[in-house]
Amino acid sequence: MATRAGRQRDPRDYGYPHDDRAALVERARIVTERLVARHGHARFSDKDPLSMLVDILLSHRTRNEQTYAGYKALLARFGDWAGVRDAPTEEVEAAIAMVNWPELKAPRLQAILRQITAERGELSLDFLCDLSAEEGSAWLGRLAGVGPKTIACVLLFTCRKPILPVDTHVHRVSIRLGLIGAKVTAEAAHTLLGALLPDDPQAIYDYHRALLKHGQNPCVYGVPRCAQCPLQDLCDYYVTRHRPPAPRVIAADDDARSG
Repeated sequence: MATRAGRQRDPRDYGYPHDDRAALVERARIVTERLVARHGHARFSDKDPLSMLVDILLSHRTRNEQTYAGYKALLARFGDWAGVRDAPTEEVEAAIAMVNWPELKAPRLQAILRQITAERGELSLDFLCDLSAEEGSAWLGRLAGVGPKTIACVLLFTCRKPILPVDTHVHRVSIRLGLIGAKVTAEAAHTLLGALLPDDPQAIYDYHRALLKHGQNPCVYGVPRCAQCPLQDLCDYYVTRHRPPAPRVIAADDDARSG
C-alpha cells in the first residue's frame, strides 16, 4: 500500500521487523532472563478479579501511589464494592480525587459495577478464573471502558491466565528491542508479543514486569539511559543510535591523493 507521499508502506513497521520468528522468540526469552535476574520473578496478586478490575481502572494514567490511595479510600469510605456501586457519584468522585480524571472514572466504575451485578446476579468476577483466557477476555471486553490492557491485567494477575498486558513501558521497550515494528499500536502489540512468549502465566508475567521495570529505568521515554542497560547487544535502538560507526578503511590510492 502506498502512503500519501507516494512511498510504499513497509509491513514490517506494523508487524514483526523480520520473518525469523524463532530469532524473535529467542530474543524475547533472553531479554526476560536477563531482566528477571536483575528484578526478580513477578508475584501474582492475592486480590480477587473484581478488586483487580477496580484497581486497574483507577490506575489509568495515574501513579502507583495515587492509585493505591484511591483504592484504599473507596473501601474506607464505602466498605465494599457494593457500597461504591450504590453511593452518590459525587461522593465516589470525591473519594478518588487523588487519581487522574476522577470525574470520568467515578461514573464509569459505578456503571461497570452495576452491569456486572445485573448480568451475574451478584457483584463478583470470580467466575472468570474458571474460563479460558479467550472466554474471559470476551466477557470483560463487553464492559465500557475495559480495553485489552485492563482485561489482560485482571486475567493474568489474579486468575493466572496466559495473556500479556501491554502498558506504555512494555510497548516502548519492545519496539526499541526490535521485537515488534516501530509503528505497531499498543493494542496490536498484545497479540504480536504474546505470540513470542511461552504459553505459561509465570513467563508472561515475568516479561511484562521486567519490561515495565526496565521502561521506568533505564529505558525511559525520550532519551533512554543506554549506558546503564544490560540489553545493549540485543537492542536495535542501541545499535542504530549509539554504536559508533566502523572505522573507514583507507585505500592505497586515497593515500596517494591525500599526499
